[in-house]
Amino acid sequence: MKIESLRDYLDVLDEFEELQRIKAQVDWNLEMGAITRRCYDLGAPAALFENIRGYPQGFRTLGAPLGASKKRGHSLFARTALALGMRPNASAKEIMQTYLQRKEKLIKPVIVSTGPCKENIMKGENVDVLKFPIPLIHGGDGGRYIGTWHTVITKDPDSSWVNWGMYRLMVHNRNTLGCLFPMQQHIGQMYQKYELMNRPMPVAVAIGGQPVIPIVSCVQLPPYVNEVEVAGALQETPVPLVKCETIDIEVPASAEIILEGEVLPHERMIEGPFGEYMGYEAGKSSPKPVMKINAITYRNDPILPFSNMGMPVHEGQTATALIKGAEIFSELKKLGLPVKGVFCPPHAVGHMAVVSTEVPFVNFARRVAHALWATKPGLFTYYIVIVDSDVEPTNMDEVLHAITTKCHPVNGIHQVPHNPGFPILLPFLPQKERLIGDAAGVIFDCTWPKDWPQETIPVKATLENLWPKELQEKVVKNWQAYGFNKSNE
Repeated sequence: MKIESLRDYLDVLDEFEELQRIKAQVDWNLEMGAITRRCYDLGAPAALFENIRGYPQGFRTLGAPLGASKKRGHSLFARTALALGMRPNASAKEIMQTYLQRKEKLIKPVIVSTGPCKENIMKGENVDVLKFPIPLIHGGDGGRYIGTWHTVITKDPDSSWVNWGMYRLMVHNRNTLGCLFPMQQHIGQMYQKYELMNRPMPVAVAIGGQPVIPIVSCVQLPPYVNEVEVAGALQETPVPLVKCETIDIEVPASAEIILEGEVLPHERMIEGPFGEYMGYEAGKSSPKPVMKINAITYRNDPILPFSNMGMPVHEGQTATALIKGAEIFSELKKLGLPVKGVFCPPHAVGHMAVVSTEVPFVNFARRVAHALWATKPGLFTYYIVIVDSDVEPTNMDEVLHAITTKCHPVNGIHQVPHNPGFPILLPFLPQKERLIGDAAGVIFDCTWPKDWPQETIPVKATLENLWPKELQEKVVKNWQAYGFNKSNE
């Protein structure tokens, strides 16, 4: 079935037993967050809360929309696979390959006159974002966060470029949100332009679109690439957009909730802290930009999805880590590097990339690592593991074996100071470096040195390497005849 809305996606999750409808009354104040946290910890289905204390029947929230799955027969990335119309046991490698194949054929959006997101409209004094059951997710959060699995839409003031991104949004009051807009991200660069012109930046926030929409909002694409065209490519059909009521921005017509407003120049309010994607309460409270909401449109019986950022594995390490790895692979191939695969391990919260490559010359691992850091998707990657082409980067057993047998503890590890970092949020940085985003990186060279004579390179002790081809084929062919079950293959 085609997934053209969040509700279509819920039907698919239902079909594959990846959704739990919770009819018992729950509280928006920490209880929904705690239940969702346990869903991640157990690999349990996504949680659709249908009875929220203090809110009318029909107003719902969805926790862990693309969380990891531990259902028998499904892969860890089952919900990401289902979001792309793939089978739930698709591997990480298959999902990344599908992403790259579909992304080759960008599909422009279509403008429609109206859509489900216009079923209800609030403007001016009637605007009240607290009409929706926004969760207080973690104990210690600076407030209720309406923006944790959503899309922030802005226009570059100097071009026709429209950016879709995901940047956390905290509720200050009924019509005011606090915004985290890092300067290393496109929205921070756009906002700086508006501030220099002393102009408010028009902003729309789309909450509850079909899952390809928040997925592409997390992808670190190069500037001047319109994420909506990538979303169309992933769902293999154009994304319908409808014009906002009060600002010159188009938004996904099928979204559950749309916020329209402006981020004011030079105005700041205290935002944070928040339990963040790397597994810690990060980014202490500090003055940050402010969005004033001028209008809200929403569907009947709206659904507000949220991600409970924290210890892995959550949406930041399922869908987004896979897409990040695919994008890094694509960028390295464009440079003509002989890479065979790239993987960002889910438990490494996007801070590590494993790159499998041919090695044409001495110190090639460092060449690959620095090329990776120069790409947009590689910006916030601090640990780079370079392995030979016979190592499958998605197989962490093979990767760990390569690290502990091929990486020299001194000569194979290269420290790189003063790499750009994600300001405020990096737990391993001291406070001063965290504030200015002065991070570091490290390269683990797990490839055989190119200057070693071929006869000195150890041979892997595998069935494929140490037994005659004819005997390998015989063993495989006669496996069940030896008494083994087919499941042991």
